[in-house]
Amino acid sequence: MSFLDGIRVLEIADGLTDFGGRILSELGADVTVVGPETAPAPARDIARHHGKTRLEGDDPEAVRRLAAGADIILDGQRHGDRFQLGADLPETCIHVKVASFSPDGPYAGLPATDLTLFAMSGLMHVTGEPDGPPLKFPGQQAYALTGIQAATVALMALYARRRTGKGQTADLSAFQSVTLANYREAVMYQWSGRVGRRQGNMLVRGKSGVRQIWPCKDGYVTWSMIDNPSMMRAVVDVMARQGAAGELADIDWDNILVADTPQETIDRWQSVFARFFADHPREQLGQWSLDHGWGLSVIMSPEDVRNSRHLAARGLFVDIRDEITGGVARLPGPLFRAASPGAPRRTLSRPVPASRAVRPVTK
Repeated sequence: MSFLDGIRVLEIADGLTDFGGRILSELGADVTVVGPETAPAPARDIARHHGKTRLEGDDPEAVRRLAAGADIILDGQRHGDRFQLGADLPETCIHVKVASFSPDGPYAGLPATDLTLFAMSGLMHVTGEPDGPPLKFPGQQAYALTGIQAATVALMALYARRRTGKGQTADLSAFQSVTLANYREAVMYQWSGRVGRRQGNMLVRGKSGVRQIWPCKDGYVTWSMIDNPSMMRAVVDVMARQGAAGELADIDWDNILVADTPQETIDRWQSVFARFFADHPREQLGQWSLDHGWGLSVIMSPEDVRNSRHLAARGLFVDIRDEITGGVARLPGPLFRAASPGAPRRTLSRPVPASRAVRPVTK
């Protein structure tokens, strides 16, 4: 039995709700989606909408009938309330109204795109190299962040309904959702008045900055010098066995504060780490990290992810056929899996269907 088995969701998609509906679908809810995003679309739209029932057409009366029987409505109508929901919804309905901005804020009613939301949140301000322009994450990350919050709101309201028997109406701001992902800069400004800036490949703490991404023999890994003596000793011990520790072997890591070490000293030490990482492949570095507790992570390319034996063994990717275009895309499938000790492995989500269902709307 799925986590949200028997829960009916109506999603009115306009970009902001799409990933939220996808999450609820993977948790087992029966999600029906209507909106401009349901037209023939590139693979990223199939990724957001597979596992849902897609409606053809957007007849207001038909949509309102669906709304009357829904447990949850993810309402992403950013361009006017063409379906006029809300007045006659049942008391048990959870209505999550997602807009670009808060309905009572200074930007209420203004349009927004994934790009403008990413910029206004401050995330672009701190993304990129210090001497370069602000950068945006690839894809539609602002929309995805909003969808995650929409699903979270719906689940919280569903929990409350199970306690009280009543639904709720909630207004969700995409601007606020994306800004929450930039919590560090907002909190720093609130408490210190400081405005963050782009640091590029540097993690700045105290008086110095340490590198985060390192080239290795066949790609990249991410790791940083931090004030964790046992971790630092674990890395240097392996380096010493490989004859590559140099002066790092003589450092008393228990009595060193990396954050208080002069930058020129940090740079000299990091040059030793850089040579060591460059001499070894990602798989070897990653295995050493797992064996000895380095805190290092291998950076995978999209092709690495698609061909990962680890992810394949867990059934992450599934083949999805778009019934409108006939195209097939290999996309992420179940988001959650769980098993109790000694029990057969089972999934908390429904099996992902081989295609997206299409149900015509009739008056």
